[in-house]
Amino acid sequence: MTMTAMQTENLQPSASLSPAQYSNGLRAFTFWVSNTLYAIDIARVLTISQNMDNIQSLPSQAKGLVGMIEFQGNAVPVLDFANLLSFNSGVEKNAELIQLLNEREKDHVDWVTALEDSLINDVPFVKAKDPHKCAFGQWYDHFKSRDETLIEVLAEFDKPHKQIHAMADKILNMKKDGDLELANQLLRYERNVTLKRLMKRFEQARTHLKESSRQVLLYVTEDGSSPTVAIRIDDINDVVDFKPEQFKPMNRINTVLNAEAVKIVIAYLKQNDQADCLLVEAGNLVKLAQGA
Repeated sequence: MTMTAMQTENLQPSASLSPAQYSNGLRAFTFWVSNTLYAIDIARVLTISQNMDNIQSLPSQAKGLVGMIEFQGNAVPVLDFANLLSFNSGVEKNAELIQLLNEREKDHVDWVTALEDSLINDVPFVKAKDPHKCAFGQWYDHFKSRDETLIEVLAEFDKPHKQIHAMADKILNMKKDGDLELANQLLRYERNVTLKRLMKRFEQARTHLKESSRQVLLYVTEDGSSPTVAIRIDDINDVVDFKPEQFKPMNRINTVLNAEAVKIVIAYLKQNDQADCLLVEAGNLVKLAQGA
């Protein structure tokens, strides 16, 4: 079924909608924005495209509106879905993560330099020796992501990261025992081999994040043939058939959603084998793009 019957002249709060309205279920197109899965009536999806080179800015202060793009002879407004809902997109989060990795890589270069300074100049070594207590270790131990490739890349950090931190006590004990030459040899080896191996892991993670930061335009239609609005999303997921019993009311969830989300999210969709998702009302997206 389509959502046409739900479209009104004014945006309606989703708390007023009931799962009983989906007595025939719904075939939906699902997509990711950041770490949340969303769905939209498949009948309202015209097409998807990765071509975003020709988005033109507009003199507008409408929230989430990034500009317009020409498609099928139409000037189509483009909404950034994440920014519309007042949070960072996956691309923005990837950029933040790349910056974090840059900083944590520098931390470990500085860590080795500080150990060398302690060995040569006899200054106290005050950096974290425990790999779980440095800034990277604290982040690494708790980081989660739906990006399976990134998780695989990060798993390769574990061995060289622990090996770097383990050398502190070894080298400082050698120094204490007067084995300065042996301590310097070990430090040079760890700098040239283990530290470089760790730095290579940082570069692999950054490269993956850069290459995976490709957003998609989802073109929404009202008449089934021409585009009305395009929304910029992080990643497509699948076409899913939802049964009526999978629709859950939004009245409690609405109390924690921001104003924009209340206007466009109309149902909570429960899934057993995949992430639960939020159903978006296409007509309300159109009205937001029009400044309604």
